[in-house]
Amino acid sequence: MATLAALTTLYDIPLTHDVVWQFWIARQLMHGAVLYRDIWEINPPLWFWSAVPMRYAAAWLSMPPLRLLVVGVIAVGALSALMVGHLSTFRSPVARLALMILSFWLIVVGPLYDFGQREHIALISSVAYAALISRRSTGEGVPKTLALLVGMAAAYGFALKHYFVTVPIMLELWLIARNPVQWRIIRPETTMLAVLAVAYGAAVIVFAPAFFTDNLPMVQTAYHGFESSWRMVLLRPWTVVWAFIAAFFLTYGGAFGKKANPLVSTLLIVAIGFGAAYVLQRKGWLYHSVPVTGAAALALGVRLGMADMRRLIPMSVGLFMLSLPILMSVKIGPYLNYFRDEIDPILATLPKGSPVFIASGEPMWGWPTVGDHGLSWPSRLYAYWMIPAIAHGEVSGPNPAPLRALAKRIQEEAALEIRCSSPALILFERRPNYIYQPPSFDVRGFFLRRSDIRSYLAHNYREEKPMPWLYLYRRVTPREPTPLNPKCPDFS
Repeated sequence: MATLAALTTLYDIPLTHDVVWQFWIARQLMHGAVLYRDIWEINPPLWFWSAVPMRYAAAWLSMPPLRLLVVGVIAVGALSALMVGHLSTFRSPVARLALMILSFWLIVVGPLYDFGQREHIALISSVAYAALISRRSTGEGVPKTLALLVGMAAAYGFALKHYFVTVPIMLELWLIARNPVQWRIIRPETTMLAVLAVAYGAAVIVFAPAFFTDNLPMVQTAYHGFESSWRMVLLRPWTVVWAFIAAFFLTYGGAFGKKANPLVSTLLIVAIGFGAAYVLQRKGWLYHSVPVTGAAALALGVRLGMADMRRLIPMSVGLFMLSLPILMSVKIGPYLNYFRDEIDPILATLPKGSPVFIASGEPMWGWPTVGDHGLSWPSRLYAYWMIPAIAHGEVSGPNPAPLRALAKRIQEEAALEIRCSSPALILFERRPNYIYQPPSFDVRGFFLRRSDIRSYLAHNYREEKPMPWLYLYRRVTPREPTPLNPKCPDFS
C-alpha cells in the first residue's frame, strides 16, 4: 500500500537539474556522442551509462524516461525496505512492519527534493547492505541469491562516487571486530562487490579513458571554486539533526558494542561513512547530506524499537528527534528551480528547437528549463562550472598556470559553440550566485575578451534590457547554416 501511495503521489514530481542532465547525456550517448570528449562532464561515467538502458526501456514502454526513473526508484526503494525488514533481528511482525514502513519513508520519500540523485540511490542500496552485514554478524544464514542481489545493488550505489568506498570498507572492518571467528572474506556479497568493481574499472579504462586524461585534470584545476566555508558546510539544518541523533546515542547508548542491536551499528557506520564523504566534498549541499540523514534516522528508529527504550523520557525525546528527519522532506518539498521566474519568460519567446547559449557557472539557468521549453542545448558543458575558480584566481589569487590555461580553453570553446550553433538567444550571468565567486568578477567581460565573440555579437545580435541576474542578446540576423567544422558539437 505504501508503494502504491508513493507511486500515485510522486509520479509527476519535478526532478533536479542534475537528473535531467543525466538523462540528456544518456540521449546523446545513444546518438553516438562520446563522454568526456563530446560532453565535458566532471563526474565518473557510471551514473550516465546507467541512464542509457532506462531510456531504451522508456522508449519500449512508450513513457517519459524521467517518469520511468521515478517508478524504478520507488520500486527499488520498496525492495530495499523489504530486505531491511527481512534481515533485521526483530521477531514481532508488527515491529518488522513498522521498520519497513519507516525505512521506505526515509529512503524513498525523505530525499524528496533530490529524488533520483546519486546520494539518494546510494542510500537506498546501502541500508539493505547494512542490514545484510548486521545479519552476518549474528552468524545466521542468509540465502545466497538474496546476498548476491543486495551485493549487486550495493556495488552500483557505492560506485557512483569514489567517496562512497569508505562505507563498505568500514562495514567490513566492523564485521571483523564483531565476529572475528566466523568472519570470511569470500561471501556472495563481497564477491559481487569485487567482481563488479573490477568490471567497472576496466570499462572506464576501455570506454572512457578521457575521464582520466581530460576530466580529472580539469576537475583538479578548477572544481575547488564550489567549495564552501566550513561554517556553511557544518552549520546547516541537516547537521543539527545529525547532532541531535548523535546526542541521543551518547546519552542512552546502544550504538556499538556487543549488546547493541547490530542493525543500529551498521546503519550508524553507513551514516558515518557518508558523513565523511559530505565533509570531504566540502560543498554543504542538501543532496550530499541525504544518505547521512536517512541512515542515521533509521538507526534511531531501530533503537527506539528496542525493549530498554520503553520508558517515557527516552521514548519521547527519541520520537521528537526522529520526527525532524521524517518531516524535513515535507517542509523542504519537491525540487524547485528558483531561477525560473526570471528565465521562463525569456525562453518562452523562442520557437521550439531554437539553440540557446548561457554563460554562467549556475546550471539552474539552463536545466531543466531549456528542455521544458523544447529548446536546443548546443554545448558540451552543463554549465561553466570553472567560472568561480577562475574568478577567484583572477581577483584574489593565486592564479596558477593550469587555471589560466583552462580559462583560455573555455573561452575558445565558447567562441566555437556560439559560431557553430548561431544561438537564438545568448545570456551572460550578471550577478554571481556562488559565495566564493568574487562579485567584482565580470562574467560577460570574461567571455568578451575574445575579439571574435565581440565581433559576432556586434554583427548578429541586439542587446536587450538586462534582467536582474542576466545580460540578454537576441539574434537579429538569419541563422547561419551549420558550419562544416569537425570541432562543432552536434547536439539536439
